[in-house]
Amino acid sequence: MKKILCILFLFVSASSFAQDGDYDAFLARQFLQNGEYEKAAEYFEDLVKINPDEYYQEYLKLLIQLKQFEKAEKTVKTLYKQSDENPMYLLDLGNLYSIQDKDADAEKQFNKTIKELKPDRYNINEVAQKFIEINQIDFAQKTYLKGKDILKDKGAFNLEMANLYLLKNDFNSMMQAYLDEAPYKENELSVIESGLQKALKDEKQKDALEKELLKRTQANKSQYVYQDLLVWLYMQRNDFDGALLQAKSLDVLRNEDGENVMRIAKSAAEQKDYDVAINGYQYVVNKGAKFRNFVDANLELINVKRDKLVNSPNYTNADLISLKQTYQNFINDYKNEYTATNATIELAQLEALYIHEIDTAISLLTPIVENTRTYKDLLAKSKLYLGDYYLIADQPWESILLYTQVEKEQKGNPIGEDAKFRNAKLAYYKGDFEWSQTQLKILKASTSELISNDAIDLSVFILDNLNTDSIDFPMLKFAKADLLRYQNKLDEAEHTLNEIAKNYVGSSLDDDILFLKYKIEKRQTALR
Repeated sequence: MKKILCILFLFVSASSFAQDGDYDAFLARQFLQNGEYEKAAEYFEDLVKINPDEYYQEYLKLLIQLKQFEKAEKTVKTLYKQSDENPMYLLDLGNLYSIQDKDADAEKQFNKTIKELKPDRYNINEVAQKFIEINQIDFAQKTYLKGKDILKDKGAFNLEMANLYLLKNDFNSMMQAYLDEAPYKENELSVIESGLQKALKDEKQKDALEKELLKRTQANKSQYVYQDLLVWLYMQRNDFDGALLQAKSLDVLRNEDGENVMRIAKSAAEQKDYDVAINGYQYVVNKGAKFRNFVDANLELINVKRDKLVNSPNYTNADLISLKQTYQNFINDYKNEYTATNATIELAQLEALYIHEIDTAISLLTPIVENTRTYKDLLAKSKLYLGDYYLIADQPWESILLYTQVEKEQKGNPIGEDAKFRNAKLAYYKGDFEWSQTQLKILKASTSELISNDAIDLSVFILDNLNTDSIDFPMLKFAKADLLRYQNKLDEAEHTLNEIAKNYVGSSLDDDILFLKYKIEKRQTALR
């Protein structure tokens, strides 16, 4: 029983002590919050004696605020001795001197801290980060440099030093630090690229980086990492020609399968740099059929040649027929179900949008849509395009059916959002502006930037021009003209626009009519 009572007494005493400590901390912070700093300091002084790790920093800040520098200095020195000479206390002491403009004393403490650094990576980084915290950037730099020496590791702290140079706005040193680290991050270069991206503000800096990368590429021919970074830099500048040149070189050196070259060619095509895209895809095709990207590169090469052709001002119907034959040859040569289906979808687009054989395009896509074995991504793509072609063929109900299927089947995916946008645009064409707006509001928050921007543009156009007080005949006719243009009924579209301009003088649509007429004229020129 005595033992039990003794244990109980000790337990209660310990609990009371803990509670008292908690209560004192509560009071200290309450006084601090109320601006009663002297009283708060009295409580913190006792709390630091009980638990310095928890309350020291708060107490030190309070003493500095009260300008009680002598007490602050005594506290720091006492805890430094008690802590087995933890260097972090020396930094607080140096900072205390710096606050009082005792620069010589401050530097003495800072230099002592660096001199006594131990070969411990974590401790070195902790000291450097503390220097940064107290705005002693130069001493943080000295810490990292000393750390490299005592660890006998030239690659140590490169990323930390790069961030340090960024704080100092020293681009050249930051660049060198990142590039020094690059060979150690060969398999995660995004770390280096992300760091460089933060600092590249103008073309002058990009030029400096390019010069340094070329220099290191020549000096380190067995390290391909600098060529990888050159590819990345050229892509940042949309210099696809330069990127492709480096990528081809790396492809040979590493005996690759053209994957990176394909990526650059795709980006070039998206930015309408067709010649570079053709060059890239042709390079992969020339590698031969044994490489896994051979067939895909062949199809993409045809697609890019088509895009270059239809975006040129003087292509002929003979050019289109020749391209059509190229697609048909490809489909006959490569019986792989996925590849042949993809090529058939592209051929249908050529037939519908450029050769203007809508029935042929529909007949090409219908078997794909009806085939239960069609790959899901190609099925969705085929349904969207087939919906477009039915709209051109003046069968909008078929279009709605197909768009709605894709919207439901691909809910939450970009292609599902695309289907929703097409449904909203079809509603606009038909003059159902309110329902169109409802769908566009949802799409404006879309995760796909392209769909979101298109939705915003159409939504703003409807809001700017719709007269909600009465039936808006000008808007109905304009939407009809827009649909006729989409259906390639260009003379009818132009006639409808002329009717609006004649019968509704001063309409808010005047500028839009002129712009749509420009699009019609451009299409007519292409068809001649």
